[in-house]
Amino acid sequence: MLTDVHLRVQRGEILGVVGQNGSGKSTLVKLLSGVFPADRGAVIAAEGHVLSNPPTPRELRDHGLRFVHQDLGLINELTVTENVCVGQYSPHHISRTIRRRRERDAAAETLSGLGSDINPDRLVSALQPGLRAVVAVARALHKLTPGRGCIVFDESTRSLPRELLPDFYALVRRLAVRGSGVVFISHHLGEVLTVADRVAVLRDGDLVAAALEPRKTSEAALASLMLGRELEQETRRPDRASAPAVHGTVARLRVLGLTTLDLKGIEFEAARGEIVGLTGASGSGLEDVPYAIAGALARARGQITIDGQAFSLPVPSVRPLLRAGIALVPQQRAAEGLALDVSAQDNLTLPRVADRSPWFLDSRWQSEEFSNATRTLGIVPRRPHMALSNFSGGNQQKVLLAKWLFSRPKLLLLHEPTQGVDVHSRLDILRSVRAAAASGMTVLLASIDSRDLALVCDRVLVLRNGEIDAELKGDLSAAAIETATYGAGTLEPSGERSG
Repeated sequence: MLTDVHLRVQRGEILGVVGQNGSGKSTLVKLLSGVFPADRGAVIAAEGHVLSNPPTPRELRDHGLRFVHQDLGLINELTVTENVCVGQYSPHHISRTIRRRRERDAAAETLSGLGSDINPDRLVSALQPGLRAVVAVARALHKLTPGRGCIVFDESTRSLPRELLPDFYALVRRLAVRGSGVVFISHHLGEVLTVADRVAVLRDGDLVAAALEPRKTSEAALASLMLGRELEQETRRPDRASAPAVHGTVARLRVLGLTTLDLKGIEFEAARGEIVGLTGASGSGLEDVPYAIAGALARARGQITIDGQAFSLPVPSVRPLLRAGIALVPQQRAAEGLALDVSAQDNLTLPRVADRSPWFLDSRWQSEEFSNATRTLGIVPRRPHMALSNFSGGNQQKVLLAKWLFSRPKLLLLHEPTQGVDVHSRLDILRSVRAAAASGMTVLLASIDSRDLALVCDRVLVLRNGEIDAELKGDLSAAAIETATYGAGTLEPSGERSG
């Protein structure tokens, strides 16, 4: 829901748009892209032309309003050419057949304009994440007159490895320098302040700021505008003296010789009540660790021990690992962790239904669990029987976390638990992780977000080329973690800022 929101993007300008989940960012994109109409009286105009309500695909193409979505929207089974040209083919004027060579050349020309020499005949499924992002941008720009139109980037950096972000930022900047308008929507406040010329803030459907200058604005100031209050002090990692105590020195988790296609026999331990962070650049093997320990990678080899109970990988079934107290919160919540068409309550309580007698049909315990979760994690709306697809991304993530927290596992494996969530949801999630560790749970947090790692971890293991390259302890900071991981601090986009 949006209320009387006025936004204007000039040619050559990058407008950053931020807001927590439920603020209206998704509604804005759906209105602009014609998914559903705006209320009577609303006006959407591009290049001086007032568009229909809702805009038609033809109008969006003709007047240069293009979109790059967070999932990039590519079709893996098609070639680069087919993905770039889909919906914009120019068939032969008589036979109406598609002129394949001509379309291939046109796609290659669009890619070349982005500084890319990707083979147009390659399948998209064979491309690395950075190249997939280039293809998605090329599709948005295909047959767009240079220097015209407006390109909307809706959380488009979400799936990109961190080391590829400077190149992506530079690409966005080049589009603006050539004269196109850009709307850059992101949950990552730091990158918005890095990339944008001007920042707009949405809160509860209202535009609370429209012309913030990045050079005069901080992440904390943006967060306060988004939340409607000062950012809580609780976001700061407590001093070691007041941090949750690690319950003993005996290892609860032992990992020996963990090997996958990317991991080279890594070994480490984690104690009861300890939060151990794992990070690394793309290709470091970071992504394999939580899934291998959870028994979800058939190619994994090695041994894991949980409270003295040993398992050799691969395991024929994950059930013994679940019974041993190992729980995984995967990165891809919709594809791997949740059933979006099912109610929030059923999603949250699913792992414990089997423990209940099939003859005992009283579901009061499910209602109690959901109520408890809404209080402890701040899940909204408090509507247990609503389909989870109607919840915001941040609240879906909270349901996924609660689904396993309420199973009270001995070891909680987290992969990017705050990816794609707003500031407020991020705080709720990290606070819950800290509370779980304080109760004695062992937590393994695999993430490329140095801020999250610095806020909650007792120590951080840095992976490089499939091996543990460094171990950071004590007074952790995001800068120290980034330096150990990438050899540098905060990422800046290459190229000069305009204006």
